[in-house]
Amino acid sequence: MTVHRFDWDFGFSRLTKFFAGPWSHERTVEETIADAATGHTDDPPGAAASAILEDAVRLEESSLPTEVIATVWTVASEGGYNLAYFGVDGRDWLRQVAAVCSGQVRQADPARVPGVEPVRAAEESVDAVVEVIRSAAPALAAKAATFHGHEAGDVVRGLELVATEVDPDLGLRLLLRVLNACRVPITDAQYARYEALGEAFGYGQFHVSDVEHLTRF
Repeated sequence: MTVHRFDWDFGFSRLTKFFAGPWSHERTVEETIADAATGHTDDPPGAAASAILEDAVRLEESSLPTEVIATVWTVASEGGYNLAYFGVDGRDWLRQVAAVCSGQVRQADPARVPGVEPVRAAEESVDAVVEVIRSAAPALAAKAATFHGHEAGDVVRGLELVATEVDPDLGLRLLLRVLNACRVPITDAQYARYEALGEAFGYGQFHVSDVEHLTRF
């Protein structure tokens, strides 16, 4: 499994936080993407941009229906940049994200040509992430009938498809982000499972702990 260099959330799941509603329209879309791609001060140059780029390209090139991409994005970003409202196609959005992040990677290292390798995930890691997504489904459904116009079942299906068709690592990160964004209660056992999976994926010390407060809801 890939060992990541980030203490906190990273990649596409982290990007959603920068557009979380109510998103500040004082910043342009491109400026907001660039802010996320800059990363933390102690991140290696270009690392945050590269992580977002890899996720965006894999999502864009995947077999996921475009509406699934829009659903997961909208819910994870708390409706702050609702693609349907702004009339933005989900894959066009991913290409826009990738373009900004590619520029950030080249700025950090002009000699580097941004590239994205396909994910070769072990079947057991895919199954493990799908299992935790499904275990969160009842609490997600009980929280609200719809999330920014998207039904809980569609959100769960979208996360499962990300885990199975794109990358289980990204599927887990987006699950954690959705749970936080929607304030979904979780059990101590669920949290322990997230911790174990996060450790297996090489997450940093503050990544999974970001949802620990949900055990007290």
